[in-house]
Amino acid sequence: MLNRVKPGVMILLAVFALVYVSEAKAVGVKKGINVSGNWAASGMWGDHEWESPWSISQKGKRIKGYAYGNVPFKGRVKGSKIRIYFPSGCKPVYTGTISNNSMSGTFTTKDCPDKGTWKATKVSNAPESFDVSASSAGE
Repeated sequence: MLNRVKPGVMILLAVFALVYVSEAKAVGVKKGINVSGNWAASGMWGDHEWESPWSISQKGKRIKGYAYGNVPFKGRVKGSKIRIYFPSGCKPVYTGTISNNSMSGTFTTKDCPDKGTWKATKVSNAPESFDVSASSAGE
């Protein structure tokens, strides 16, 4: 009799595990961090301080936005980590962490020897939507 119960219990446990994992993933997607909105960004680029307003739109893990009102960037949010890539100029790549209404980290550049630190604080609700369906650089 023990041999008959064992396969049934194993099947039941396997089904329970599959349902639990798929539900946990669905809940995780719904509770992901959303960085859509307007941000006051600043940092150090080598020896120089900088400040810039950032407008960010997010669709899933992908983000797209503008610095200084017209300098485009793309990126990705994964958990509490963020990566932002500017495809022009020195092509800086910003990496960092998100916590509540702030984010911070470091950046390097692809075409210049510069690197530095950055931080941003959310200042308002989401801006008008950007089209983030295009391929995402910096992933």
